[in-house]
Parts: sequence; C-alpha cells; structure tokens
Amino acid sequence: MATAFGRKAALGYRDGEPCAHQEMKKNRADYSERVIVCVQHRVQIDTRRPGAELPSPAMWGDGVKKLKKIHAMLYAIEQDPAIVKTILMKYIFFIDLIHHNQRGGLLFDSTYIRMPNGPVDGEALTLASETNRYFSVRQERKNYTSRSKTYTPHSFRAKVPCDLSLFSPYEQGLMAMVLASLKGRQARTVSNLTHELRLWKEFSDGDTIPLDYFNLTDNEIALLERNGLHVDGFQRTFCRTMMGIAQENADAIHPLNAARVAAVEQVLDDLIRRYPLPALEMFYDAYLAWDDAFRSALRIDPGRAPRLTATCCDAVCYISSAAYAGEGQSAGVRAYCEEIEDEFNAVAVDLARE
Repeated sequence: MATAFGRKAALGYRDGEPCAHQEMKKNRADYSERVIVCVQHRVQIDTRRPGAELPSPAMWGDGVKKLKKIHAMLYAIEQDPAIVKTILMKYIFFIDLIHHNQRGGLLFDSTYIRMPNGPVDGEALTLASETNRYFSVRQERKNYTSRSKTYTPHSFRAKVPCDLSLFSPYEQGLMAMVLASLKGRQARTVSNLTHELRLWKEFSDGDTIPLDYFNLTDNEIALLERNGLHVDGFQRTFCRTMMGIAQENADAIHPLNAARVAAVEQVLDDLIRRYPLPALEMFYDAYLAWDDAFRSALRIDPGRAPRLTATCCDAVCYISSAAYAGEGQSAGVRAYCEEIEDEFNAVAVDLARE
C-alpha cells in the first residue's frame, strides 16, 4: 500500500495547498452524493401527483439514467455548439453501444428504434426536437446548394450547465472520446457508419432493436476502432469475464469448495498474464490490489465480489480511455490510481479481520 508520505511526494503536495489527490477524492464524493440527490429528486417529482405512491427503488435508477442522458446531451452541446441533430443522436447511441460492450449494459437505459439515418433513442429524439427546460432548439431552412432542395437543420443552445458530477470518471472519458470522434464529421458519414452494423441492417424502419444486437462482432469492433471509437481492449475482456464470475460466486452457497476457488483463481492468473503492460502500467499496482482483495473475498465473503469487481471494471475502463486519449500519465490519473489502490487494499484488510 502506498504511504501517505509517498502519495504526497509523488503528487507534489505542499502543506496548506490542495493537491490532485484531494481534488479527485472531492470529485468522487460529489459523484456519489449527486446520485443520491438525483434519486431523491425523482421521488419528490413522482410523489407530487395527488394520491401517488412512493416509487419502488427499481424506478430510482431509471430517473438517474434519464438525467444522465440529458446532461450528456448538454455536454455535447457545450463542447460542440455547432452539433446537429443527427450527430447528437449518434453521440448518445455510440456511448450506449460502447458502454454495453465494455460494461455489459446501456449507460442511459435507452430503447433504440431503427430509423433511416441510423438507430435513434426515442426519448433523446423528443428532447432534441423542441425547446425544453434544458436547452433551446432552433430550426432554420437552408439550401444544400443554390439550386437544391431546402432542409431544416436543428441548432441547440444550453439553458443550464452540464453537471459532470453525475458521471463517473469512466463515463466522462467515454463521452469525451465519442464526441471527439464525431466532431466535425458530416451527418451522412456518421449515419452510414451505423448502417454497417447488424443492429441496423437486419431490421426495418420503425423496428425496436433488441439489446442482443448491441453485442458487436469482431468485424464491427474493428470498423468502429478505425473510426476513432475505442471499444476493444483489456477492459472489455476483464469486465465481460469477471462481472459474471463475481455474481455467480456471490450467489453460490458459502463457503465455496476448493475446486471452485481454484477454477476462479486460474482465470485470475490468466488475466494477470494478459494485463497490457506497459500501456496500462500506471494502474498495475491497483489492479494487483484488486486481485488480492478478490481472492480474499472468494474465501471469506463472496458476497462482496460483485461490488468490488464493478469498481475495478469502471476503473480499468477509465484508465484505458485515458491512455487511449494520451492522458495516462497525467497527475489526475495517477491520483485516481493511488486512491483506487488504497480502496482495494482497505477491502483486503477488512476481509482479513472477519
């Protein structure tokens, strides 16, 4: 475990001044607190109706995901004021698509419809079609050329600032990566890219696209990678492998038998061998700390494995996106790795006391 002195020295900390590590801790605390506030806000809205019952906890997550979708759109509008409606819709789509392939689920919990210009989430489309409390929408008739037909592009202006504290570091990196890959590209080019995917080719306009079709093939992943959309890598392998294993063992009868533990540890050993050094060297110590904590959880309390693994999965995805963007050695990333390593070490210590 890194010592407090070592962390301060590495981050250039001076007494009486804030450091990157402190700022990262504040951001992570703001993120956790903001999610709670969003849940409470959803409950307040739903219970204002006369006779309304308190919504179940299962509904609260939907409210947070919808708010995330709105603020992801605000982020795109702020970062690219010239963004057009088609690109904005594809921005939401590609975030969900990549998140599903890396984390095993859609970030925004959207429902996508096959449309002529590609897959579209109906909720996002509604938001982008008329002025609302979050951003104004304007349409202006234009000509492609002096003699061509007219068209009516949508332009957007944010009415409230994007709240990035709603998003984890990985989610922020994912939004930035997708927006950077789409910025400045023609809407038709981006639409044509989605037309190469099975989830568009195998359905007709108006069809709801089943979630199974969001599982990309190797050829589709290669296509997206060539277009600046980073999908594949160790993070995808790790998350798709370990999230299922963690949940399966958490649901099993405790204590786990020796053969089962040995089988899981073989998978863990293989992942260590496949860890991408030196590309993700900045996170390697934190990853080994997770590995130690996970092995302890298998023997002592398998019920802690899913949450422990979800934290590591989010971290690996974030570090991978940071490395892909050339920011892997930044002070903020190093501080994040230090903090995550300490969290995993603390879990291992706590398990040893049980």
